[in-house]
Amino acid sequence: MTMRSVAYVGTVALLAQVFLTQGCGSNAPSTTGSNGGTTSAGGVISTGGVTSAGGVTSTGGVTSAGGSTVVASTGGTTTPYTAGTGGSTTPASTGTGGSAGTTGTGAFDPLCGGLLTAAGPAPTKNGICTADDPQLCYKTCGPASVGFKSETCTAGMYVEQSGCSFPPDQDYSCYKVNNDSSGALILDASCPAAVPQANTVCSVNTCILCNVSGGYLDSSGAAKVGYCVCPAPSAATGVSKWTCAASTAWPCPAGKGC
Repeated sequence: MTMRSVAYVGTVALLAQVFLTQGCGSNAPSTTGSNGGTTSAGGVISTGGVTSAGGVTSTGGVTSAGGSTVVASTGGTTTPYTAGTGGSTTPASTGTGGSAGTTGTGAFDPLCGGLLTAAGPAPTKNGICTADDPQLCYKTCGPASVGFKSETCTAGMYVEQSGCSFPPDQDYSCYKVNNDSSGALILDASCPAAVPQANTVCSVNTCILCNVSGGYLDSSGAAKVGYCVCPAPSAATGVSKWTCAASTAWPCPAGKGC
C-alpha cells in the first residue's frame, strides 16, 4: 500500500511540473508570415533575413526588441548623385611685352635715342664710347625730323655724320626751295619780317619757306643759315610752331619732288 502511494505522488508531481512549464510560455504557436519571415514566440518578426539577437534585420529593416517591425525599403532610399558644375576657369593672361627701343626707318636703324652707353648718355656727337657701346646709330635731322644722320664710334669717340640723309621713298615737295636769279630764296608775302626762330609759334600756311637774309634762329637763339616752314597745328595743342633746319640738312633740291 505504501509503494502505490509513493508512485501516485511521483506521477502527480511530474504532471504538475509539466503544467507549470507550459504556463510560463506563450500559448501562441510559431507562425510563418506571408513575406517569408518567421514570427518567434517572443514576437520578433523577421522580414525574410536573419534577425540577430538584438533585433536588427540584415535586409535593411530594423526590428525593435518589443516585437514591432520598422519597415524600410530594401537597400534604403538612394539619392542619385548629381555631378557638381565645374568651377569657371579664368584663362591665363598673357603679359604685355616691354617696349622696344626707338627704331629708325629702313636703313636708318636704330635711333640713338633708344640706346645707352657705359658712360650713361645716349650716343651723341663727341661723346665717349667703348667697344661694348653701340657702334652705330642714327639721330633725326632736317625740318620736322624727316632726315637722319649717323653717330659712329671711332677711336673712343662718337663721330657725327656731316649733313643729313633722307629716305628716298618720301615726298619732299613741301620743302622745295625757290630761288631768284641771284640764288636768294624767293620769299612769300606771308613770311614775317622778323627772323623766324625754331619751335616758336607761327601762323604762315604750310609748305611756305621763310627766312631773313638767308638765315633763321635755332631753338637756343643761335643764328643759322637755312630755312623754316610752319607746319599744320599740333593735334595736342592746336598750335603751329616753326620747324627749321640748316641748308646742309634740307631735303630739297636733292630730295624727291624738288
